This record gives sequence, C-alpha cells and structure tokens, in this order.
Amino acid sequence: MSNQFPPPPTPQPGPPQPGPPQQPGLPTYNGPAQDPAHAYGYGYGHGPMAPQTMPGVVRAAQIVIWVLAGLTVLGSIFLIALANPETAGAALGVNICLLVAAGMAFRFGTAGHGIRVTCIVLMSVQILSGLGGAASGNPGGLLPLLGAIATVILLSQSIAGAWFKRPRV
Repeated sequence: MSNQFPPPPTPQPGPPQPGPPQQPGLPTYNGPAQDPAHAYGYGYGHGPMAPQTMPGVVRAAQIVIWVLAGLTVLGSIFLIALANPETAGAALGVNICLLVAAGMAFRFGTAGHGIRVTCIVLMSVQILSGLGGAASGNPGGLLPLLGAIATVILLSQSIAGAWFKRPRV
C-alpha cells in the first residue's frame, strides 16, 4: 500500500538572517516571551489574548461580593432595631473579611493580580468563619459561607487570572 499524499517539501537552508546590532555588556533580546514589556505573551500573535472587557466570572464574583455585603449591612441594621447593638456588631465582626472584599471589588476593573489574590484569601478566611458559625448552630452564617465559596471558585478560574494579569496602558 502506498501513501496517497507526497511528503511535505523540506525548507532549503539559506543564508543566516542578521539580527539587531549588539553592544557588548547589554542583554540579548530573545523575542516577546523574554521581553519584560511582553511578560505575559500578549500581542503580536504570541500566546493568549488578554480580555478587553471584564469577563463574566469576574463580574459575577463582584456582584456576589456586593450583594453579600449589602445583605450583611442590612441585616446588621435590622439587628440593631430588633435585638441589640452588640448582636449587630457581632454580625458585622464575623463578616469583616466580606466587607473589606466588597470595598476591593470596586477596583476589579482597574487593579492588578494582587487584588485577586487578596480577595481569594479574604474569602477563604470568610469560609472558615462561616464554617465556625455553622458548626455552632448559627444559620445566619450559611449565606455568607456559600457566597464566599462561590467567589473563591469564580476568582480562581484562569480567565479571571488573565483579566487581572492583563497589561495596562
């Protein structure tokens, strides 16, 4: 049985292409992957393209954080009116990581990779706090627990990482 397709032509070696002029003592430019200005491989057809608009997973994490923070504040206001200020303060204190992350969520459109990592760490601490509340029989900590888990999952996706690591102008 013979091969129906001919082998692809092999490129013929030609004269070496001259590179940019080199000065002694300077580092060599080895292309976009080695160039600090193109550290993430964006542009010039190399590597994945950076998202131009905020991805849905980042927007969803932002909205989840804001909704949970709003519910926490409203719940604390109702606790002040119905119970006592100490209970309301305890509810705010247990969810302090969530409230800090809500402030940071306003910067998701402009901030870098550090804010993503910080929000993941804060939401992980919130998960531990919610688990502690659930273990002690406090049903009020279940919604922040589930929201914190959802936020960690959303911000841990690769498209979220690409958004926060994108080059800025």
